[in-house]
Amino acid sequence: MHAISRYCVTITVLACITFHLQAEQPATLVQEAHVCTDENETQRLAINHQLREMAKALAEFKPTKFCFIMQPSLAVVVIEKGDSYVKFSHDTKVMFTFPEYIHAANTI
Repeated sequence: MHAISRYCVTITVLACITFHLQAEQPATLVQEAHVCTDENETQRLAINHQLREMAKALAEFKPTKFCFIMQPSLAVVVIEKGDSYVKFSHDTKVMFTFPEYIHAANTI
């Protein structure tokens, strides 16, 4: 029983270390990335691809209160990466984008 609990603790610690290493990694934005400053708005747009495309077209024409088009930047750090959107940091600001607009930097 003691060996099982030690195994569980080891796996938990390794999982936390792995998540931390994956969670904060350098990345770059693709040209004309659709970026939002509000997580709720990003979640709303992430649900529907057509809605996201329309929101991007609007942001290209005129930035909105929550979303705009951002040029590529090497100073981007991925904080969290989900299936539908990515949380990242740029110049100490937390922002959100969609997976197709961000590429992880090769650190190996």
